[in-house]
Amino acid sequence: MSEQLSKQQIYDRIRATSKDSYILEEMQRLGFWQSGSEPTLSEILINQEVRIEKELNELLAQDRKFSNREAMILEMRKARMKLAKEKRVETKLNQEKKRIEKAENWKLLQEQQILYLGESVSKGLNIKETNSDILQKYNLPVFEDALALAKSMQIDLKALQYLAYNRKVSKINHYHTFELEKKSGGKRKISAPKPKLKEIQNWILENILHKIPFTDEAHGFIKERSIVTNAKPHVNKDIVVNIDLKDFFPTVTYKRVKGLFHKIGYSEELATILGLLCTYSEINETTLDGVTYYVQSGERKLPQGSPASPAISNMIVYKMDKKINGLAKKLNFSYTRYADDMSFSTTEENAQNVSKLLFYTKKIIESEGFVIHPDKVHVMRKGMQQKVTGVVVNTKLNIDRIQLRKFRAVLHNIEKNGWKDQQWGKAIHLINAVEGYINYVFMVNPEKGIVLKEKLKTIINKHGLPHIEKTNVPEKVTEIPVPVVAEIKEVLTENKPENWWNIF
Repeated sequence: MSEQLSKQQIYDRIRATSKDSYILEEMQRLGFWQSGSEPTLSEILINQEVRIEKELNELLAQDRKFSNREAMILEMRKARMKLAKEKRVETKLNQEKKRIEKAENWKLLQEQQILYLGESVSKGLNIKETNSDILQKYNLPVFEDALALAKSMQIDLKALQYLAYNRKVSKINHYHTFELEKKSGGKRKISAPKPKLKEIQNWILENILHKIPFTDEAHGFIKERSIVTNAKPHVNKDIVVNIDLKDFFPTVTYKRVKGLFHKIGYSEELATILGLLCTYSEINETTLDGVTYYVQSGERKLPQGSPASPAISNMIVYKMDKKINGLAKKLNFSYTRYADDMSFSTTEENAQNVSKLLFYTKKIIESEGFVIHPDKVHVMRKGMQQKVTGVVVNTKLNIDRIQLRKFRAVLHNIEKNGWKDQQWGKAIHLINAVEGYINYVFMVNPEKGIVLKEKLKTIINKHGLPHIEKTNVPEKVTEIPVPVVAEIKEVLTENKPENWWNIF
């Protein structure tokens, strides 16, 4: 049984439609009005009346509202405010959604790319195009991007960014910096990378730099080459000319190193990262409110102390070696280079070409961005002692007699009085200096070297080893400022491509 409506409910229904419409609906509900498939005329008229009545009521209500101007304006304002509020909520939701999406995309991007490495060095990080032809020609590893490079180095991308980042002011410093006394006087600044960066630089050396061929004229930091192989071509020559380059490593700037990596096939992105990993900037240390800051001074350059620096320097001067060797041959000179020491030799009949050699060599050196040290240009004739990288070459490879005599005197004093108060050169640890000089003599003149080795054994048996005091200078530092480059791959020496330097 249907629920009985109250008087108020009946009244509300009649007011919403009409009295006839209500009666018709109730009669149909109670079964007193049988409707067929087609509505009757009475039903149609009643329904039309209801619809017209409803439209009329809406028009009357709207008319009443519009007749009151203030009410109309208020209604319009309410409608606009409601719409604006809904739009603000929708906009806020969309913005929050976009912010979350942007943050997620940024986080994902940071996990896959290095987007910034500091002021003035980050411009090319979005350029990832490599020259595969050059890379394949020299059997160099191919990396799609920075993430692939980091994986090959077995570090994560953030660690790679941390080591390569160019900081103008920082609380960290990736290098130990100290000074060593030069044999010729003055001091040499050494910037040795800390362990993690040194590990990465060794990786670059072994996996990239060692695969690039070197010139026949270069003898420094190359396997099976030394000061001895550098000096041999100049033995028993009438005239020997030595030229030193000034500030050799510091002259090789970050831009040149980055350009080198780019020209051997790597993308702007990878060349930027590799260039930053292999260079450094002079640092001024300052303390503020008890905190130590490291402030960059000047542009980035090759550090003396990095295992990668020697190989990079040999690559940078590859073209210069070829030019100078071409000039030397044309003027009938022999030419070799050991790091920043350049040596030439010729016969007395060719003496008139010495000035021409010096003039044009200077032009070539300056065109390649280097400078000749004005105090280290020496022309040595037969009647005087001729030296090439410290080795006497007058008639055969030999040791400087005066220096050898002084060393023998030091060994004699040590044998007689012990190690205390003895000194050889400006070495910090006497035993290291003594062993180093004996090895040097043995390399140049094995017969004399064997005698000195036996002498040292006698001294050690008699007096033992000297006590070594701890100093602030890092261990294993020798008189040689830069570590010798590790072994070059044999395949490169056997199958060295001709004129690879033309890519520069």
